[in-house]
Amino acid sequence: MGQNIQELLQVGQQLGIHVTTLDQQQAQHYIERVLARYKPDQTSSHLSIGTGALTLPLEPHEFTYSEMLEQEPVYMFFDQEGADRQQVVVIQDARIVGKLMENAFGMEYFLSNEQAEFLITVNWYTIQAVGTAISHLARLK
Repeated sequence: MGQNIQELLQVGQQLGIHVTTLDQQQAQHYIERVLARYKPDQTSSHLSIGTGALTLPLEPHEFTYSEMLEQEPVYMFFDQEGADRQQVVVIQDARIVGKLMENAFGMEYFLSNEQAEFLITVNWYTIQAVGTAISHLARLK
């Protein structure tokens, strides 16, 4: 288990936020499905969705953008060439991702729901969104 995932599980426990992981096979299948659907430009290093994505600056939205999302479990995954590749963290409520990340060491990540209706990428500079998340995050523009 990679360092990002271990940290999120620990921070979730400290904050009383239900954070779990998918088993390896489920995680790999989920990531493949999301990446095939949205075809992000960068899945390692500087994560990026690319053309057609709604883009927001990381500051001041890094810890608050998730409050605009639907109340539903959300799936988080990371750099697909790093230690956390092919692993997925499940967070009980998309709206509290910012609170979780505010208490964790900085990391780049992808975020989607179970049905892969959207893809959000958070990197060191921007938050990008496609799919149904655009209508939620557009209110922050």
